[in-house]
Amino acid sequence: MTHTDSLKGAGEGTHIIGDPAMTRLSLSSLPGLPRDLHRRASGRRRARQESRFCSRLRADPGAPELVISPHWDDAVLDCWGILTSERRLNVVNLFAGIPTNGRAGIWEAITGVGDPAQRARGRMAEDALALARAGREPVNVPLLDDQYRRQMRNPPPGLEDLDRAVTEEVQSASRVYVPAGIGAHPDHLLARRYGRTLLAGGMPVSLYAELPYCIFHGWPSWVDGSAPSPRRNVDVYWESFLKDVPELPALRSAEVERLDAATATAKLQAIGCYETSLNYGARRLLSDPEFHGVEVSWELVAPS
Repeated sequence: MTHTDSLKGAGEGTHIIGDPAMTRLSLSSLPGLPRDLHRRASGRRRARQESRFCSRLRADPGAPELVISPHWDDAVLDCWGILTSERRLNVVNLFAGIPTNGRAGIWEAITGVGDPAQRARGRMAEDALALARAGREPVNVPLLDDQYRRQMRNPPPGLEDLDRAVTEEVQSASRVYVPAGIGAHPDHLLARRYGRTLLAGGMPVSLYAELPYCIFHGWPSWVDGSAPSPRRNVDVYWESFLKDVPELPALRSAEVERLDAATATAKLQAIGCYETSLNYGARRLLSDPEFHGVEVSWELVAPS
């Protein structure tokens, strides 16, 4: 799991100042203008796309639930209680494409592999092994994740791209679980946006808090039962990532699942499978049962 930032410059078709064809939208895309102008234009474009979007994924109370995992590890890290339950369930790894012409970088050097494709295949194998410990088999969708899109200068996929990739594998669901976006990883935010549009179309949707990002300041006291600290307000940290989710109920209305000892131990063993996906520090941090033994989710409230 790699937390990266992306930069976006002016797109093709930007008009020159003075051109009568200049529009407010194209003006706002010019570099050097205030960031809030870019954000407002981008927000309007997203709102238009979302208003026109109609998913092919059918809401069916009799269908299995669907866990959308942005990468090879998110479902195991954040939804182990769901994975090990008796419920019928599909697991889709959304950004599980194998890069065909990526350049080897620091991760390849650290993990001792020759190229990004080899590392991606290794991560896929690790995830299959980890999910098998929960009796689940993943579906890998061939969309490239953010680090490879940036390397190849590919734009992020749109809602239709995400929906087409998912529904080629899964046609219906009784509920969809998507990441909350804590940590602001671009792929997690794309998956969250897709989930919010599914909710608007009538699909029950839940957000799950992502390890290890969500515990960078520890668990909130209302999650782990610790005494509140006057110098550590984790709610503020979480809310900084969740402010763009108007469908979220009250933060503290979350479902907090504390895994029993046997389930937490099994989860730790599954986490141990991710030698290529998770760095050493993350694996050490997550070895603490106070962290990996707790999972948090919210059921989104459909707009009226």
